[in-house]
Amino acid sequence: MDSPHGARWRTQLRGWRGSVFALLGVYALGATAFVLAGGGRPEMTSLVAMEAEVEGRSATGGSAADAGLSAVTAPTDCSSIDPATNSENTSLDDVHALGFATFDELPAAFAGYQGCPLIVNFFASWCVPCVAEMPDFQQFWVDHGSDVAVLGLAFQDPPEQALSTVADRGVTYPTGMDDRELFVDFGGLGMPTTVFVSPQGQILETHSGLLTLADIISRATEHYGL
Repeated sequence: MDSPHGARWRTQLRGWRGSVFALLGVYALGATAFVLAGGGRPEMTSLVAMEAEVEGRSATGGSAADAGLSAVTAPTDCSSIDPATNSENTSLDDVHALGFATFDELPAAFAGYQGCPLIVNFFASWCVPCVAEMPDFQQFWVDHGSDVAVLGLAFQDPPEQALSTVADRGVTYPTGMDDRELFVDFGGLGMPTTVFVSPQGQILETHSGLLTLADIISRATEHYGL
């Protein structure tokens, strides 16, 4: 049988644990609301990018992206890439090894984006800021698509509704369905989420929150030297 002291200690410990968990819950809710509001330029670098940066530094201190530039030849026009014509290739590196689905539920892949900077935008018809920012991604693709590819992936959205949204917003860059929880794998925290991928397939930044055209250009310039 426990002593009175032991019983009191366990009661106090349970109380402390409850207080700690409650504080963590409040912190998580506040952080989520902050990210969804797009405040303070929230961003998250994936584990894939962190590992690549650490392991890929050259003897002169360069980054993995710098070290691998010569290994990948960029297509002459990144806007001409059709992911539906590429097959998933697990022998490739990072994002380029992955696949997704078209709105017709046919296989598509990131393999064709080797050598091209890529911006992946996760959207949904039920997400108001997602729908609001799509014309800006369209304008960016029109102005800079030959140098930086853009891909829209519908997340947790029926194909017919997602396709209708694409048409309504005048989107002509490649789009498809996230049928493999890529949103989670790429570090998404809320909708919309935009992921900036290097020509070598490394995730450079994951941003959750609305982006304007000026924001997209600024980040593309930062990551790709646009």
